[in-house]
Amino acid sequence: MATVNNKIQQIETELQALFLEMNGPIRGLLCAILSRQHVLLIGPPGTGKSLLARTLCEAITGAKFFQWLLTKFTTPEEIFGSLSLKALEEGKYQRITANKLPEAHVAFTDEVFNANSSILNTLNTIINEGLFFNDSVPTKVPLITMIGATNLIPEDSNLQAFYDRFLLRYIVQYIVEDGNFLKMLQTTNYKLKTSISLKEIEEMQKEVEKIDVPDNIWQLLVNIRHKLQEKSIIIGNRRFKHALSIIKANAYLNGHQSVTPEDLSILKDILWSDPKEIGEIERIVLSISNPVSYTHLRAHETSLHLVCRLLLE
Repeated sequence: MATVNNKIQQIETELQALFLEMNGPIRGLLCAILSRQHVLLIGPPGTGKSLLARTLCEAITGAKFFQWLLTKFTTPEEIFGSLSLKALEEGKYQRITANKLPEAHVAFTDEVFNANSSILNTLNTIINEGLFFNDSVPTKVPLITMIGATNLIPEDSNLQAFYDRFLLRYIVQYIVEDGNFLKMLQTTNYKLKTSISLKEIEEMQKEVEKIDVPDNIWQLLVNIRHKLQEKSIIIGNRRFKHALSIIKANAYLNGHQSVTPEDLSILKDILWSDPKEIGEIERIVLSISNPVSYTHLRAHETSLHLVCRLLLE
């Protein structure tokens, strides 16, 4: 397994070299693949969201990739396949799913919350239960992870349940640093040198499930929950429960056989729903899981506040 672990770590390194200032989403995507969870990328068009998803999928030998831009006019046929005329003649309501989402291993759904309720309900069943009902017959889908993209977080209460299905959430912006911007302009090849097979992915998923969670980690999770509650940030039981799979995957990518406090830092990308909560959740999670990172964060904030005060004076 050490060799396979080296492969996935090398893939992460290569992705970081191509997709600059996106280390967080890259780690999140790899954790999602290792735990069969789903990721939401929030940000304007042209930030490399779909290219990142496609590049990662192409590094998985034998994996099928499905990508679609969803609108209120998108039809189920575009996502799940057209109806079989032969089946209709026999009184059956079956879809031909070849090259459509029900047969994909990695799916990228752009502007995912724009779809109509019928499509969203089917997507919800796929990512929550791993099932696609074809002529009312439940079929297990091979989907490893769905990557949703959106410009805006949905405010409609009817969309909250679907929004909650994306365990990892990242706000993606345009490149900030000039040096990284120039590297992006000069990059022409987005094919990774390292690849990994679906079988190796399955092997790693089994190894992730075996990662041990020591007693001190359980207590740290309780401490994080209490600190959040003190700030009136309430996290549902299901989100905390599902977060364990991501924490274990993060530990695996960090080369740990059991979860360490450092591995809990990825909770900052899981526990927020409203962007206004991000700063407070990050401070709480890092102060408990990774005090060194928390100290650096506080120092950065202090320096920033000092600069702002001097400018005002």
